[in-house]
Amino acid sequence: MKRYYAVLIPFYTVFLVYMMLWGCGRSAGEVGNLQLRPFHTIHYFFSMPKPFESFFINIICNVLVFVPFGWLGWALRPMKSLRCLAPFFVLSIVGIELIQHFSGRGMADIDDVILNTSGMLLGWFGLRIFSSREEEAMPQYQNI
Repeated sequence: MKRYYAVLIPFYTVFLVYMMLWGCGRSAGEVGNLQLRPFHTIHYFFSMPKPFESFFINIICNVLVFVPFGWLGWALRPMKSLRCLAPFFVLSIVGIELIQHFSGRGMADIDDVILNTSGMLLGWFGLRIFSSREEEAMPQYQNI
């Protein structure tokens, strides 16, 4: 599984960056919007008339698509530590959000940083739980 992940994560990353900057009909415009009030956009999507659809697309997807980045420790040894992974990830997401803002290709939103980072953390903790259970399930051999 680790081997497949190491090969696929660069392609997945390029795809996500494409979607964040050019996908969904985005085109360059004037400087984009900047939203710096934490949980403002999240609250907005909870209060929409079709809450489930808006919630799923804008909240759940912003978390779930970033879960694989919590597994970077599989491919890059230093990223196994949350102390290394978290700052690297947050700075990367903030950088992409700023590119969206300055290129006019989207809205730079602090809530996206919060949701994306939550997804990465969910992946990181999930991998730790999965790894510890896998180690417990492996038989221990003793020297006779």
